[in-house]
Amino acid sequence: MKRIFVLAVSAILCINLAFANADKDNKQKTISKWLRTEAIQLHLPAFHTTEDFSGKTFELKNLLQENQKDLSDINPRESDKLNWNGQEFAWEKQTSKGYISLPNKENQIYYFVSYLNTDQWSEVELELATFPMLEVYIDGVKKISHYKHETEKEKVLNESLKLEQGHHKIVLKVLTGKKNNKFKLSLKAKTDWNNDTFNLSLSPKQFMDINKVLDGTKVKSSVLSYDGKYALISYSRTLPPSDKVESWKEIQEVSTGKILSTFRGSQLTNIKWLPIGNKISYVKSYNKKTSIFIFDFENKKEKQIASNLSDFSSYTWAPNTKTLLYSVAKDHSKEWKIRKIQGMEDRLPGFRYRSFLYKLDVESGVKQRLTYGTLSTDLADISSDGKHILFTSSQPDYSGYPYFKQNLYQMNVETFAVDTIWKDKLVSGQAQYSPDGTKLLVQGGPSCFGEIGENIGDQALANNYDGQLYIYDLVSKKIDPISYEFDPSIGNAKWNAKDNKIYLQAQDMDYVRLFSYDLSTKEFTVLDSKSDVVRNFNMSNNGEVISYVACSISSPYKASVYQLSNQQTQVISNPEKEHLENIQFGKTENWNFTKEDGKTIIGRVYYPPNFDANKKYPMIVNYYAGTVPVERSFGGRYPLNLYAAMGYVVYLLQPSGATGFGQEFSAEHQNNWGITTADEIIEGTKKFAASHSFINADKIGCIGASYGGFMTMLLQTRTDIFAAAISHAGISDITSYWGEGYWGYSYSVNASGKSFPWNHRKLYVDQSPLFNANKVNTPMLLIHGSVDTNVPLGESIQMYQALKLLGKDVDFVQVKNQNHQILNYTQRILWNNTIFAYFTKHLKEQPQWWENLYPDKNL
Repeated sequence: MKRIFVLAVSAILCINLAFANADKDNKQKTISKWLRTEAIQLHLPAFHTTEDFSGKTFELKNLLQENQKDLSDINPRESDKLNWNGQEFAWEKQTSKGYISLPNKENQIYYFVSYLNTDQWSEVELELATFPMLEVYIDGVKKISHYKHETEKEKVLNESLKLEQGHHKIVLKVLTGKKNNKFKLSLKAKTDWNNDTFNLSLSPKQFMDINKVLDGTKVKSSVLSYDGKYALISYSRTLPPSDKVESWKEIQEVSTGKILSTFRGSQLTNIKWLPIGNKISYVKSYNKKTSIFIFDFENKKEKQIASNLSDFSSYTWAPNTKTLLYSVAKDHSKEWKIRKIQGMEDRLPGFRYRSFLYKLDVESGVKQRLTYGTLSTDLADISSDGKHILFTSSQPDYSGYPYFKQNLYQMNVETFAVDTIWKDKLVSGQAQYSPDGTKLLVQGGPSCFGEIGENIGDQALANNYDGQLYIYDLVSKKIDPISYEFDPSIGNAKWNAKDNKIYLQAQDMDYVRLFSYDLSTKEFTVLDSKSDVVRNFNMSNNGEVISYVACSISSPYKASVYQLSNQQTQVISNPEKEHLENIQFGKTENWNFTKEDGKTIIGRVYYPPNFDANKKYPMIVNYYAGTVPVERSFGGRYPLNLYAAMGYVVYLLQPSGATGFGQEFSAEHQNNWGITTADEIIEGTKKFAASHSFINADKIGCIGASYGGFMTMLLQTRTDIFAAAISHAGISDITSYWGEGYWGYSYSVNASGKSFPWNHRKLYVDQSPLFNANKVNTPMLLIHGSVDTNVPLGESIQMYQALKLLGKDVDFVQVKNQNHQILNYTQRILWNNTIFAYFTKHLKEQPQWWENLYPDKNL
């Protein structure tokens, strides 16, 4: 598959222009500067004059075709070495204004490389004039081949190219003959050349592109063994040009980085460390039944501890490793032609899925059922002595806000005695035991225990997506809301028995950080993770080491460990280091503004890598506004570094209602549905453009997805400051989303609590973009997955139809068989290219890319 690149390297990075002088028509230029290997002598195979089964003898062209060196991931510089069968051949610079000439010696192969950079989508013709045999590759794809040694006149071959904006690698494979080993490669443009648009370089340095975002090995998680000596690290990688993804795990020694075992291609699943000793357990299926094994990693011994488990789902080890708890699950949905829906959630996949808990005694192999009934039971935690467990059950309850009830139980797994810790809790909480088993650490929303945890000022309702921490005393039932004055939104926490501190991961504005909480001083302390966004964290069972996967705004995800004793951080896996070593990033900086009411709205700016404050730049404004802030993460579905690499200044802001800024700030999300946040986006955009002379205020675009897609639509009903607007999976009618989206009414618990279409028309109707479509004057692109269950496709369809009937400038693109997120590899590239091409058309006045992707048809 043709590799797709996104932005040109600036002239500063180029080793001069590698074009020869243009022809008189100013449309054709010869590539005059190359990196070339030293000559590599090839040899004919044994019995090359013997006919094969088809009656053919070995031909010289086979010598060129079958001597392969994959250069797809090699980006040479001058003086680098090419390894060929243990010999090293230097990459040297070769220059000629006309033909490139090679020594007249038979059967020598040379590799040539040059890097072409374009700052816009272009159509060009590749022209090769050659005497020797030669193959031409663009971005790893063979474009021209010539398999004959010409003696009298060169052979001229042409190939049409469509080049996306960005960095492209040209590779030649040349096989020399007895004489006339000359060739030249030229580019011919469909229109006159613009030297600011095209240049060639002998440097592999480049800006970010979509393949650098999607390809390469990604580290997903890291889990430590009992003593922190080993890490079980999970990886994934795409397998272009297919849409397949490979996932695997490796066991690595933390101190040395040595890989001790790999599970690439393994059929083993649920691989876990045991809580004691450096042992792992895993699951294997046989004839649709499940077996569980333990492997002593240091003694290299395997033991099967369970077999013939039906409907197996997952398992958790007791801290003493004498027992494990496992879940058996079954989907009770049946094939149907007509059926009655048993409540609102019954239309959702998985509503009739039920799971129950079992206990396995490891030594005897005895399996016992622990829970039964109508409602699923989910394991929450196991006590340190292994005698008690916490488990939950939950169910919808339409009788009152927030329409959901949770029960938490404690069971003695020796006597099967069950105690109810709480019943019919309206806001659910995730509970775990304190090290001594007398208390619970509960993570939930501000209203988890009613008003005791709410710190929302004058706001009417809390936003229960804003994670809080509580300590619940099992004897006195007393509740301590320990995060009441703590602004970050807490996502995950662990009570450490070794130092009796609580360690947690929390959204701190647009950062995600690690913190510790000292129960004696009641203070939170941030841990220096050397990163911006911590994706997950895990603690060794001896309480001495934390492992985590994290990234920074211009640095990919890495796996690291943090030693609690000396507060030192060590990177243990950085799989994208080589993949991204040639990427040049632009500057990023914070940019905040203060509203008239004194509230500060934070934001950040991404600059193009070759930024020049004396130039005028188009700008892209990004936001989410759906209560979760847009993190300072690397890559992702909307990689802002990539937009900047395409020559845009990118401004991202975090409007009111986002979590991670304190409960009062996040509670502003309730019953607002975008009015405050839209006006903040408009104010911030105007202020940023006015205070930065390098912004072209007539060429500002905006983009958002899901709630951010709704925000894109809403913005265009309230302002004309944008030159282009893109909404992915946006909500056009709050009422239809509330009723039809899989999570519509449940999300509305935190977006429009206690408000409904029948009692709050102003919010549901008057604030819906669909009912204000006549106010839209901005060109708008609506993109939507064709099988989106979160925000149904109809949300874009009805807005498209409204804008079409109103004669507005609107385009609508569907992504086949994709849900709320675009996950398919090739479709994700096409989806990104659609976004790039639309902005290029409207913000750079370069419609060619868009017109090539979506030519008008006479339908």
